[in-house]
Amino acid sequence: MSDILVQIIFGWPAIILAIAVSAAGILKQWPWMLVLGGVVIIPFSFYLSGYPLVRFLAFLLPLFQFGAAWAVHAKWKMLAWALQLPLASVSGILAIIVLSQNR
Repeated sequence: MSDILVQIIFGWPAIILAIAVSAAGILKQWPWMLVLGGVVIIPFSFYLSGYPLVRFLAFLLPLFQFGAAWAVHAKWKMLAWALQLPLASVSGILAIIVLSQNR
């Protein structure tokens, strides 16, 4: 049971949930959903910070989410989408790395 819980909190379900909740928050103009997405991505960002190449960016991922919440609150929709790019980029690169591994 604990293995599944760890995978849910630190793995792909958390990443997908954070991206989906954040996108919905921007589309609906609800900043609290972006804050929720930022809170959901915190455990993953701490886990990712153990990798030396993305250590600094990993700590900034939740801050980008919170910045996007502020942008939605200020009615700057394009800025909110731009602040979602780091999370989407890191997630996409990680997905490519994982899927390209030979088993």
